[in-house]
Amino acid sequence: ERALAVLQRLEDLPAVSPTVTSYNAVLDCCAKHKEPERALEVFDRMKEMGIQPNSTSFDTVLNAFARQDEEGSAARAWDFLRRLIEEAKSPSLESSNNNNFLPSVVSYSTVLNAFARASGNKDYGGIHAVKSAKGIYNQYLDQMEDGTLYVRRADSFANSCFLNCCANVHGSRSEKKEALVMAIMAFEDMKKRPDIVGDPNQYTFGTMMKVCSRLSSDEDERHRLMESLFVQACQRGLLSRSTMGQFLKYTPTHLNMKVILSLGGSKREIPESWYRHVPRKHWPAAMENQQNRY
Repeated sequence: ERALAVLQRLEDLPAVSPTVTSYNAVLDCCAKHKEPERALEVFDRMKEMGIQPNSTSFDTVLNAFARQDEEGSAARAWDFLRRLIEEAKSPSLESSNNNNFLPSVVSYSTVLNAFARASGNKDYGGIHAVKSAKGIYNQYLDQMEDGTLYVRRADSFANSCFLNCCANVHGSRSEKKEALVMAIMAFEDMKKRPDIVGDPNQYTFGTMMKVCSRLSSDEDERHRLMESLFVQACQRGLLSRSTMGQFLKYTPTHLNMKVILSLGGSKREIPESWYRHVPRKHWPAAMENQQNRY
């Protein structure tokens, strides 16, 4: 309320005009207080005042919808992003810095995160939220491929957001199986098209471990999938503390010990090559230390 009142006074002063930074600050207040409708009102007001929104403006309104965490909030976030995409195509928005008005990786990731929260809700979540997220994720990849995103480079963050949406799904065994298949297909696509989709990183492997532990109802299948993920993470130098911990927690000791030994590790020592691309704060501990935690 106070932020809106200050903005109103700035708009009313003849000698002072609010800037895009002023409006973005108020939008951020609306997002933090989970009031997307007010954020949308402020967004429309700034355009009426002749202030061009920038990428921060767009993403902050999206974040306001995504953070609301109510039934339909994820769909409203997607509706707003689609509005942004249509406005980006409008000749009226053509300017020297037109890129500021294109949807970004952050934009898509924000919407996918909203669907990730929705998919796990026992009242209104389920496989339909994952299917909606899949369609959005596919559109993101299409725009990444044709170069119409604000940031035109492969990025793995949106991938993890979609995988997390699959992992969170609330539903029947068959629905979880469907979400598992979608996650595996997306993961395989990352490895086949890293220049477009983005190369898997330590977060990708950690999220895929979560996908398998939550969605696979068949124990043998779950162990097989998690073993494969663990081996791939080690070979790529992407074994994080999270991936190591989940592997030890959700597979039997005789299996995880066999796999670790076969790759050249031991109960007390993890080869540095297994985590060579992982930030130090996420390095895995030795197996015996991990087992004390799980």
